[in-house]
Amino acid sequence: MFIHNINLYKSESSTIYLSLTILYGFLLVMQSCTSQPDIRKSEIFNFVEPQVRVRIVNTLDTVQIRFLDDWGGYLNDRLANEFGKDELINIKFSDDRISFGKSGSSKVITCDSLILKSAAKAGELEIKNVSYGVGWWWAGSEDRTYEGGISVYPSESGSLEVIVTLSLEDYLCGVVPYEIGSDSPLEALKAQAVAARSEAVIALSSDLYGGIHHDLTSDVECQVFSGNNKRTHKSNKAVFETCGLILSNKGQPINAYYASNCGGCSELIANVWSERPALETYLHAGKDSDGRPVPDLNTEDKVRKWIFSQPDVFCNPHLETELPEWSQKNFRWQKKFTSDSLTKMISGNRDIGKLLNIKALKRGLSGRMYRARFIFEQDSFEVTSELAIRQMWHPALRSACFVVDQEGGNFILTGAGWGHGVGMCQTGAVAQAIRGSDFKSILKHYYQKVEIISIYE
Repeated sequence: MFIHNINLYKSESSTIYLSLTILYGFLLVMQSCTSQPDIRKSEIFNFVEPQVRVRIVNTLDTVQIRFLDDWGGYLNDRLANEFGKDELINIKFSDDRISFGKSGSSKVITCDSLILKSAAKAGELEIKNVSYGVGWWWAGSEDRTYEGGISVYPSESGSLEVIVTLSLEDYLCGVVPYEIGSDSPLEALKAQAVAARSEAVIALSSDLYGGIHHDLTSDVECQVFSGNNKRTHKSNKAVFETCGLILSNKGQPINAYYASNCGGCSELIANVWSERPALETYLHAGKDSDGRPVPDLNTEDKVRKWIFSQPDVFCNPHLETELPEWSQKNFRWQKKFTSDSLTKMISGNRDIGKLLNIKALKRGLSGRMYRARFIFEQDSFEVTSELAIRQMWHPALRSACFVVDQEGGNFILTGAGWGHGVGMCQTGAVAQAIRGSDFKSILKHYYQKVEIISIYE
């Protein structure tokens, strides 16, 4: 059966990482999960909470770490160094090996790998300048705080790989507030926790994002995991109150896809990822509202009218005035480019003359392009797939649901939504929670014909 392909083992987080407060909440939640009458026990899953290895750094050749508790550095399972609170170490990649030493000290140790373990329960450390959103318009770096076991390896690409190992539920505590915002209502946070757990279970079983040293990654190609930076009591509560719950289609877990803002209408999976399994839940798409009729967006005129309108949908911040600030820039957006800059960007510096037009050849139900022609003075070419079209821009566009106007030598793009539009609209989930919907209703609005099942023994 499906579970036979998963290498899962018992988590020690309840005794090593969790505080008494979190453990108490966890036990209460386990009781509440088993008592909910519409939550079915999985017939094929029956395992205890696994540990997961998450790659948190892979683009840097130098990493600086500040310890927030007492930690130890281990080489081949032997303690090589002890690090006290507020001490700094610098780790570098050189000649296919890593070297590290305390900041301000001349002593440097060279090794094949380094393991860091805390002497404190839920001991924390801070990694400086962790990159995020690589390749996207919101890309940047920030200092991030982590707990769990830390491993450092040299990579073949000439950089360092930093991995954190922690329990699945603790991992989700670092995903949920970053993916949907720690200030979101509790029921929206719970919906996000169930969707993120479903995604993680699929990834663990399929090795979709795995490597030699890691099972999952921490950026947008997987799920955004930020460690402890944005964890709050409420976001932790959302994880623990949904402990072990995932979305299932005919007994199998689903990839519970989600995106920031659907722009008012969700999209069919086949129009975004034609190569991915089209489970029954992803054969449905529609307007982000109670009635869910599918807007008629099959012509350019209708798409244009849709984009320049203010439809009555959950994710419209102009109608749902209590939506958080982060959602207000993504429902509708506009970008302006000079003809020369866009020609250079789209052509990839090929000598094919100026960009003349961008023509949508195929659009999905939500108005998102998944086939487009870029027309130049001397040549033209087609781009297929919603993501590939967005990534013709650097940084990538928020959405492939856009129309193009030309004015005074400029290209003006006006668009709807942020993300691929498949599955749950996070902005819409927040709006439904504000209106009083619980997490199960929210999930079943976006993932039709699914069950919410419990996977832990």
